[in-house]
This record gives sequence, structure tokens and C-alpha cells, in this order.
Amino acid sequence: MVGQIVSLHGMDGGVRVRVESDHPQRFVPPARFRTGLPDAPLLVLRSVRAGSGDPIAEFAGVTSAEQAKRLVGADLLINETDRRALEPGEYWPDQLIGLNVRVGSSIVGVVDDLIEAPQDRLVVRCHDGSVAEVPFVQPLVPEVDLAGGWLRLDPPEGLLGPTPS
Repeated sequence: MVGQIVSLHGMDGGVRVRVESDHPQRFVPPARFRTGLPDAPLLVLRSVRAGSGDPIAEFAGVTSAEQAKRLVGADLLINETDRRALEPGEYWPDQLIGLNVRVGSSIVGVVDDLIEAPQDRLVVRCHDGSVAEVPFVQPLVPEVDLAGGWLRLDPPEGLLGPTPS
């Protein structure tokens, strides 16, 4: 995700966009974004300008507040091939979500989400029904195997509830 449409702006189809990308060129017209919305799976940026806070964007074919309202909440996505190269140990959130979580040799749950903040946290949905937030740092998450579909945790006692046997 490189951004999210957060609200309407005006009556002519403008929207406010929360930018999640550190590459400003992603929001230069005619940038293209996938949305996952059935009625607007692809948006083409027509214009963008500074607003108080979030930038204001207009997309091709969106010319009314009614049309723009249906876009609010949509994530703005790019193709994987357009992503920047990652350094070793860096991962895109969508690569982590859905990975099995191992403690030792036991699978204890699944990564349900990633909370991106100054201290990123994995949201782990455990098989016992509990949910835990685990700081995404190397001492607690010493191994990530994307091809194998899992990551290994070395959690302190009590972080995930009872330790598997």
C-alpha cells in the first residue's frame, strides 16, 4: 500500500489521500493504482495538490462527490514489480501477513496483521484463540522464511500465553 483515500474534498470528486510511500514520484500524474474495489479496481491520478494535512487528489473519471464517496477507505496499491528493492531483513507487510508462526517446531498461530509504527508489531492470531502483538525485532523474530510460509518467534514467557510443549 502506498496510500489510502481517507475523505472527500469538495463536490467535484476530489479526495484526501494519506500517503504511505517514501517516494513522492508515486503520486505524479498519470500514476496508476490498484484498489481492490469491484467498482473501481484501477484509478489513474489526474491531479494532486497540497492540502492542509493530506494532499488532495483527483482521479480520471471521478467527477462527483457521490463517485468519490465510494472510494473513501480504499487502499492505493502498486504492482509488486514497481516496489523498491529491499535490504536484507526488510519485508513488505503483505509478505508477512498470513505466515505461520512457529515457536520451536510448533506452529502456534498466523500473522494476522502488521501495525506499522516507530516500533512495528506483528499481530499474531494464536490457535488457542488469543491475539498477541509481537514487536517485529530480530531478537523476538529471528527467522523469516517467505518461501516456506512461516516465521519463527523466540518470545519471552507469557507473550503468547502458555508455552507449547
